[in-house]
Amino acid sequence: MRAFSVAASLCAAILVSTPAFALNICQAGKLTCATHMPVGGFCECTSHGTTQDGTVVPKPSQNRKVNSTAGGCGTNPGAPGCK
Repeated sequence: MRAFSVAASLCAAILVSTPAFALNICQAGKLTCATHMPVGGFCECTSHGTTQDGTVVPKPSQNRKVNSTAGGCGTNPGAPGCK
């Protein structure tokens, strides 16, 4: 039983610590973040109080890493995927 508990905790930690797991990527200027928005759609990334508009891609461009958090739909609430 304890082994199951440890395994479940490990799986949960991996899923929480991997922001791009099963998600698309928002490329917004110098910011890159994981998003649930559809590929080709509008997205926003936020870092250090700054939010930038971007476009959703299936994976980041070469040598780009996730460096911010998803910012929501802010300036474009009618975009596909916004609720």
